[in-house]
Amino acid sequence: MADGLPPIQFNLSDAGAPVVIVEQVEVSDRIEALRRAPALSDPKFARAYAQVVNHLAKGYKYEVIMDPAAFKADFMAKYNAEDPNAVVAPGVMRLRNFALPDFDSITPPQMTEGTLEFFARSAYRGTAFHVVVPPEGPAAYRPVKSAP
Repeated sequence: MADGLPPIQFNLSDAGAPVVIVEQVEVSDRIEALRRAPALSDPKFARAYAQVVNHLAKGYKYEVIMDPAAFKADFMAKYNAEDPNAVVAPGVMRLRNFALPDFDSITPPQMTEGTLEFFARSAYRGTAFHVVVPPEGPAAYRPVKSAP
């Protein structure tokens, strides 16, 4: 993955649960991933750690936002391509059904005092989530607040 980290791959177990493979060992929780790849706890590897945590928590359903500007450009292109006058209907997914996120609050993954913070986007909806991962707790996913 990066200098100082062992090879890490993202996969699904035979039962369909998200796993990461660290040096050919299948891992299903982030504490074990940290045990097998302790360098993930180094703030310089926050991006790699965010990908590991996100995959273990959500599988392929969410993607870590590495480039906030690219996320905003993609989001707005899709948002602007939608017909603002279309009738809201069950089963029809539209970004316009949600408030615009506060794009300025979205940052690349970072780690401060052992707490990992990153933003992810729902692969299905395209909406953004703020994720906070304390050293000893689970990852908490919350929708990004709307722009002021």
